[in-house]
Amino acid sequence: MNPRAQVGLVRLGALHEDLLLRAAADPRLPRPAPAKVSRVLETVTLVLELAGKPMRAREIHAAACELVGEPLLWKSVKAALSANVTGEHSRFRRVRHGAYQLARDVTRCTS
Repeated sequence: MNPRAQVGLVRLGALHEDLLLRAAADPRLPRPAPAKVSRVLETVTLVLELAGKPMRAREIHAAACELVGEPLLWKSVKAALSANVTGEHSRFRRVRHGAYQLARDVTRCTS
């Protein structure tokens, strides 16, 4: 065996043992994962806020891509819209087939 590799392995073994002893003496609890905010959901919401009126899903997708300056997956935009239409705190309302608006704008604009 290569003598340098042998020395490296000895050092690595000592470091491993040292780390195991430290971990046993003062164990760390895992940190909770931070809440992940969907970039697509936030962009779709902003597009509808800026429009102030109902938009077709394809128009929302095109405007969202333009807003972020890069292509977004169509299925991600579609999923953001459909997942946030139902429920107690829904973000969007489906006003007709393929057309959405912000839920808080429903009373103001229902065409």
